[in-house]
Amino acid sequence: MLFNSFQFFVFFSTFLVLYFSTPRGARPVLLLIASYIFYAGWRPSFLILLLFTTFVDYFSALAIDTAKSAVVRRAALFTSLTINFGLLGTFKYLDFLLSNIVGAAGFFGVELPPLALNLILPVGISFYTFQSVGYTLDVYNRRFPAERNLLYYAVYVAFFPQLVAGPIERASHMIAQYKAQRPTSPERIATGLWLVGWGLFKKMCIADIAAPFVNGVFTNPTSFNGSYTFIAVFLFALQIYCDFSGYSDIAIGIARIMGIDLMINFRQPYFATSLTDFWRRWHISLSTWFRDYLYVPLGGNRTTRPAWVRNMLVVFGVSGLWHGANWTFLIWGLWHGTALVLEDVVRRSRRLSPVAAAVGAAPAPLTATNVSSAGLAGAAAGLVYTLAAVLIGWVFFRARSFHDAIYILKSWTHFGPVSYGTFKILGLSSVELLLLVSHIIVLVIVDGLIANRPGLLRSARAGWILPMFGALVLFYDIMLFGAFGSNDFIYFQF
Repeated sequence: MLFNSFQFFVFFSTFLVLYFSTPRGARPVLLLIASYIFYAGWRPSFLILLLFTTFVDYFSALAIDTAKSAVVRRAALFTSLTINFGLLGTFKYLDFLLSNIVGAAGFFGVELPPLALNLILPVGISFYTFQSVGYTLDVYNRRFPAERNLLYYAVYVAFFPQLVAGPIERASHMIAQYKAQRPTSPERIATGLWLVGWGLFKKMCIADIAAPFVNGVFTNPTSFNGSYTFIAVFLFALQIYCDFSGYSDIAIGIARIMGIDLMINFRQPYFATSLTDFWRRWHISLSTWFRDYLYVPLGGNRTTRPAWVRNMLVVFGVSGLWHGANWTFLIWGLWHGTALVLEDVVRRSRRLSPVAAAVGAAPAPLTATNVSSAGLAGAAAGLVYTLAAVLIGWVFFRARSFHDAIYILKSWTHFGPVSYGTFKILGLSSVELLLLVSHIIVLVIVDGLIANRPGLLRSARAGWILPMFGALVLFYDIMLFGAFGSNDFIYFQF
């Protein structure tokens, strides 16, 4: 059930009527039922896996919390991690492993029959598995007590706004909200609708309009010169940001209407002035998950320099594989890990040029009131460097193969002419192109204001009139110019 579908509009409208008509004490029950209906809409069998994960981690956490022996605690944690990562690995990585075994055997002259099982990847499994595992680890590390009420824990795992694509939440933030059932207000409803509208605007008026051109070039990149491949990569950078952050905005807005707060998952990442800054702004819930549950246990930055480099590469390599079972995702992760290590080397150097200093500078808004003219130029140079590094990474992330990615990068050494006819064939006629450019300008202006004038945004959200007016304008624009149809969100495949 897609957020950008009429089916979801009917579902959510019906749910809200029932939700606000139901006594507060019974709302968690309704919320759980609605979440299961929402998830079963993709494939009813997926719900069995979600229920199994819920029961495994609920009882594992109880065993950890009540155990008198450290051996029992470790055994319960091991059981939870083995089952969760075993299921995730089976559905997401088993076919990838088998195909590589066949390929490796063929390299050594041993012919094996195809071993792929062609398992269907349950939508959202990477997200709810990490959320559930995070809870178990928090209980084990005594950061959070095990939840005794199965209902509240089940809602925590299955909460439908963020179930299939995040944000990946923490039990300490969410379970108390399900219990409190705070009342909503006109301000919360208005700002929630604005967030829903803004998310749908990014998804339907930018990401989905850019998608045909991006897909056309990446399907067969060798048919295009460097000009087209560069435009495709640039548009993909906007597409994946608008698609994924748009989903997060919608999820946060839906929850806000119900009186529930989800964490912010994106903070205008393309305004970052360093890669370190970029990863403080991009997919924040996943970045902090890896920080807390992988990077810190490995030793974090409280270790030797070689060990720290190892930790960075391990974390970003795993993060790349989290996104998909393909070598290109691993390369994308290692690219960012390596670039962050090099960035840290530059930052630590005593002999920094002005440009190098900007690359390693602390995050700062690009405003003349906050930085000098030299500092502003340095921040701008950091912005350009960061965007270049991120764009190169997106080539490997989006390309179907390593060969395609290398071709695209090589094609940037010989930019060629472009023709309107090719744009039209790839889905960007004059009307679509004009709409796309206009909506991108709106995106840059709004994101720029949010990034550099947060006080202005807080003032606008102080009441309910301006957010509601903004929501109506966004919905009107979406109805006129949005791309309608069954357009999945990109991160559903992860």
